[in-house]
Amino acid sequence: MSFSTYRLQFPFLANKIYLNHAAVSPLSADVREKITWVLNERGFGELNFHEESIKLAEETRALVGRLIHAPVGNIAFTPNTSSGFNWLAQGLKWKAGDQIIIPDVEFPANVYPFLNLEKKGVEVVFVKNRNGLVYVEDIEAAITPRTRLISISFVEFLSGQRNDLLAIGALCKKHHLLFSVDAIQGLGAIPLNVDALHIDFLSCGGQKWLMAPRGIGFMYMAPDLMAQIDPVFSGWMGVKNAWDFFDYKLDLLPDAHRFEYGTGNLLGLAGLSASLDTLLHIGIAPIEQHLLILGQMLVEKLTAAGLQFMGPEDPYFWSGIFTFRHKQAEAIHSMLSENNVICSMRDGALRFAPHFYNNRDDIREVTELISKWIAAQ
Repeated sequence: MSFSTYRLQFPFLANKIYLNHAAVSPLSADVREKITWVLNERGFGELNFHEESIKLAEETRALVGRLIHAPVGNIAFTPNTSSGFNWLAQGLKWKAGDQIIIPDVEFPANVYPFLNLEKKGVEVVFVKNRNGLVYVEDIEAAITPRTRLISISFVEFLSGQRNDLLAIGALCKKHHLLFSVDAIQGLGAIPLNVDALHIDFLSCGGQKWLMAPRGIGFMYMAPDLMAQIDPVFSGWMGVKNAWDFFDYKLDLLPDAHRFEYGTGNLLGLAGLSASLDTLLHIGIAPIEQHLLILGQMLVEKLTAAGLQFMGPEDPYFWSGIFTFRHKQAEAIHSMLSENNVICSMRDGALRFAPHFYNNRDDIREVTELISKWIAAQ
């Protein structure tokens, strides 16, 4: 599939090579148009367009359901990934001595909400990485009779390792553990099916691979887990008779809508709706294959130039993130910035994260810049 026509949706790319989608994505013309529709309604049209807002939210929820293969009643919108994990951490009933297993290379959004439970006597057990990578057997070895939950990223933000969610999900099912996933570095780049992977909880922000605005995300709870979660916050939109203002009955909605207890981020929903429309129209599986092809080019050419690839040796566990170490990584990053190539420095390493509209010419230009710069030193 050719993705070249979609580049026109992103004028930001006119004079740049953007390889930083693991940080934040530019907004497409379609996303900006949908957001502008909301702004125009609030500025010039029907200010209180409540029915249209509800329709937009439910249409967006249906798109999220298609993305992760989940019923819409199990999906709630959140401001970001951390908010979802806080719902999980604070909503479950914990006992002193309960354990949560987390790899020690996770992004903090999947760490601090659980560390916050230590004051309740809950222990966070960090599984040590091996050369920056996570191994299922090390996770299994950390399980004890006190283990209650395993939480891990779909894709690790530094190494780009695609974790074996199928194996970890089966492990959780075998040991009767809750399985929680931080999906922000995978959704939009790699297909995912929450039911097939035995995922009980998933949290994701929209600003990276989903190419939506900041401040909008969602969480998924499996039916059995939702029944265990105590809604620690309540508001007027989370109850059944929300529009009967003086019927002060805390009669919570029966599905994930109960967690959307107040006014939502309509601008964010508009942007997420438009971005999901595009990604699902293209197809997540073709996007995945395209990114793996670009990644193979990066790995082959940059390792030949003397950089050390930090990702898994087996391409089966690759994602859209490709990270490399080099003794002059910071200088290389500065050189790339001067040449309008945008990537990240993370933990002293160069992190490249192309998306579907990047092409072989982008990768060829970037790798040639780096190879020539190193050769000239």
